[in-house]
Amino acid sequence: IEHIINYILKNQRKFPGEHLKAQPRTNSAYKPLEPNSQMQLIWKATVEYLNEKLNRGTGVNIQGFGAFTFDVETKLPSPASINPSAGDIHSQRLERKHLHKNQPVFVPDPSFQRVLQRYHGKNQIEKPASQHSVYQKGFNMVFCNPVPIAQACYLHKNVVRDAHKGIFAAIKDLAQLGYSLKIPFNFAVLLVNNKSLEVRFKGSFRRTVNAKEYERQMRKSDDPCATFWKTTMRDKWRSSVLSTLWGNPDPKVNQMNEKTLALKIMSLDMASNSRPTTAL
Repeated sequence: IEHIINYILKNQRKFPGEHLKAQPRTNSAYKPLEPNSQMQLIWKATVEYLNEKLNRGTGVNIQGFGAFTFDVETKLPSPASINPSAGDIHSQRLERKHLHKNQPVFVPDPSFQRVLQRYHGKNQIEKPASQHSVYQKGFNMVFCNPVPIAQACYLHKNVVRDAHKGIFAAIKDLAQLGYSLKIPFNFAVLLVNNKSLEVRFKGSFRRTVNAKEYERQMRKSDDPCATFWKTTMRDKWRSSVLSTLWGNPDPKVNQMNEKTLALKIMSLDMASNSRPTTAL
């Protein structure tokens, strides 16, 4: 990803946006970063965002790049053969409810597929005819939301949005030029070689999405309605990995920055109020 970011910074006219300059942080305790470090920060938060969504049973569609989702294969329910003397009843119930086999897949965006001329183009998922939305390319899909990523990085959402556009446009540009790319995620690696695409998901991630406990993440009907309506956005943010990605800023540093800013404003006021001395 470092080479992709360097390519963006060397060809700024191709990838315009606010991500090309050091932007102020939304918290004064954090100083602005240079464009290279700023985009690496956004990329790290984006990877964590995708990893969290997929581990919660939600697919994510990245506009202009592709969708990470699951191909779900449903088995027939097993007969009710729960034996209390055979072990934990709760574990046996989970095993009986485990009816889905999940295959993690990556579905390239049509604009990305046009660049990958040697990509086999086989459908990764069987999409029902009722799915007409551009975001609905798999199971329980959402679009890649720049707002929580920006909140984790203490940046404005427009900076994250422009960085996403620039990074994924640069990937397509480099792939069209015939470069070999290795795009790392926490759960998978995308390999672009000779205008073809290969996606390798980690074995630990495959085991996680096929565990019987993961079935609970996919069944939204298990959650009571009261939990949905009583859970605030603040509670959801606190339970997210992004809320603790960089830690909380030190309040002493924030107070010191505020005092320094106040002293700077006072010095400017005193300089503007001083009267010039006239020569006798």
